[in-house]
Amino acid sequence: MDGAAMNGHLNVLKWLHKNREEGCTTSAMDLAAQNGHFNVVLWLHCNREEGCTFAAIDGAASNGFLLVVSWLKEHRSEGCTAAAMLNAASKGFLE
Repeated sequence: MDGAAMNGHLNVLKWLHKNREEGCTTSAMDLAAQNGHFNVVLWLHCNREEGCTFAAIDGAASNGFLLVVSWLKEHRSEGCTAAAMLNAASKGFLE
């Protein structure tokens, strides 16, 4: 499931959720956020209990996915590190 989430394959993620028992880890939401797969982040939040880590916001910010960052800040409590701001700024994502 982590790989499907990382690559934005929501249909595969849903199928695995329904038909397999292995589950996923916090890396699923972290990597989906890092790669800007907002629909996957939303689905994981609503349908799974693993959650994410600070790496979700750090990765999304570093790659310029402001919508994902804003949503995570509003709906999740994991927060982020100073690296989120530093990496975003160093790449020109200054909004």
